[in-house]
Formats: sequence, C-alpha cells, structure tokens
Amino acid sequence: MKLLKPTVGLLGLALMFSCSSDDSVSDPNLGNTPKSNLEIKAVANGTSANAKSAANVEVAAFFINIKNIEFDFADGFGDGNSSGSDDDYLTFEELPSEIVAYLEDNYPNDPFCKGELEDDDDEDEDPYAYEIELQSGTEIYFRADFSIYAIESDDDGCDFDDDGDDNDESYGSDDDFELNGPFELSLTSEVITVINVEIPVGEYEEVEFEMDRSTNPNSDLFQKSILMRGTISGTEFEFFHTFSEEFEVDYEDAGQNLVITEDNNNTIIFEFDLTSVFNSVDLSGATDGNENGVIEISPEDNDGNRQLANSIKNAIKTYVDLLDD
Repeated sequence: MKLLKPTVGLLGLALMFSCSSDDSVSDPNLGNTPKSNLEIKAVANGTSANAKSAANVEVAAFFINIKNIEFDFADGFGDGNSSGSDDDYLTFEELPSEIVAYLEDNYPNDPFCKGELEDDDDEDEDPYAYEIELQSGTEIYFRADFSIYAIESDDDGCDFDDDGDDNDESYGSDDDFELNGPFELSLTSEVITVINVEIPVGEYEEVEFEMDRSTNPNSDLFQKSILMRGTISGTEFEFFHTFSEEFEVDYEDAGQNLVITEDNNNTIIFEFDLTSVFNSVDLSGATDGNENGVIEISPEDNDGNRQLANSIKNAIKTYVDLLDD
C-alpha cells in the first residue's frame, strides 16, 4: 500500500520572492492570518537543441506530473493562533503502527489524507482517540486501544472543496499549507507559470511536492510521473518512471527560511537541472534491446535498461538546490 509515504530528494529549485495582500483567512489552525499572492513557476535546465550533457544527451521534451505542492511552516509559525481546538494533526509517518497495519490490510487502494489525535484533556472527552480520513472520504475512528469505534463516509472525498474543485489550496495540518493538483507540466528552457495562489504570510522552512502517476488518459504522462524524450549520441531515447514520492527542497543554509511578506509579486521558480542529472549517470550501457530504433529506459524494461532507469530517478532525487535569484 502506498499511502503518501514521503521520501527525500529532487532537482534544482530557484526562488525569487516578495509579496502582498489585504486578504485574510479564517482557518481552524491559523486563526485570522493575512494572505499574500504567490506565483509558482518552473523551468528545465538542459532542454534546448544546443544543450547537451557531457554524456551527449539532448533532451527535447520533459514532462512531470505533480500531485501537490506543500509549504512547511517554520517552527513557531501559527502558534497561539488556533481557534480553540487542541487536537493534534498527524502525518502518515506519525500514525501508530497498529493504525498503519489496519489501513494497509483494509484500504490498500485508498490513500491516507488526514489524521487527528483527539485531546484527552477535554472535559467532554470523545469516545475515540484517533480520527483518520482517507482520500475517498472514508473516516475511521479508533479508540485508544486501536479498536474501531466508528466508520463514516464523506461523499465529497478528502481532496475536494465545497465547489467540487480539487485544484485549490488547503491547510493540510497546523504546520503546512498545501496546494492540491494535479499539475501536469511540459518544461523547456523557458520559464512557465504553474499557478498563481494566495498563501498565508509567514515563514516557511521548506517546500515539498509529490510526483505521482497521471490519471489523464489523454496525456503523454498517462500512468507515468515523469517522461523525457530526446537523443543519446544521436539515437532517439525515451525515459519514463512511475514512482510516487514526495520530495523536500530546502536551502543549503539550514538556518535560512522562505519568508512571505505582505507586498505582492511573490514568486518561486522550480529549476530542474537535467544537464547535471545526465552528467552524473553512466549511459554507456544504454541499449536498444528490442531494436526498434529507440533506446527505451523505464521500469518496464523493454530494452533491458531497468537498472539505468532507477539510476536516472535517483540522480534526479540527488540534485536538490534552493537558490535565491
């Protein structure tokens, strides 16, 4: 079962910022917090006709599917702003092993979405200790001994707003701000805009995003999370992968955070450094095993390049930079 289980990594990220807005948001976790406009952009280094890596790789097309983008508040941000709820919000990693085992056994195809640990000091103590919501909208209530108290269903599902649009921002817990996708991107050496959004003013210690397989049957990315096409020493190649992983991007200086202020024009740019990725991978063993004229590099292993596909994936995860512009 793959329940939004995070790992660390990914590509280059360049950031430019300043911002603003007079708007505020009423949220159970943050109270009345001013919000400011943020423009999220993306660019790929190494996708032009003249950009070749030392391995003589030329990338002509680069697609990625981002399931969500998450901004993690720095320690202390939001403290004291709650509306009175003392419940603790839980990530998947914070769930007790007994709950994880139950979800894996009984809901293997329904990803974890939200978790809460109820306040045991409440005078009107709830008869359950944990509330878990899955992507389908199924809500499971566990007693303190991890037995089931109740199971309910929300017709809208966890990822949807009242308007039925799942591509809006939300607060994933009391310590992050999340934008729900999917965001299918076709990247080149030209900067593109991913989304304009309002985000709470404050301090963020890192940005995360989850890459996942596209479910759009009309997309080049259908059933893929990343896809590249181009040439290796003049021979056509196609690389794709189907991994579903969450990547964390932070500054090299651990003491430096992203600060969103109230003056508009706030911009971040995800910069994917494909040149460095292919400079770090030995492609000398890449073969066209089925002799169809295309070097296919993927987990499906049509050409015998599965190990190389994993090497490229790991190289992508290794190159993580957060740069000021």
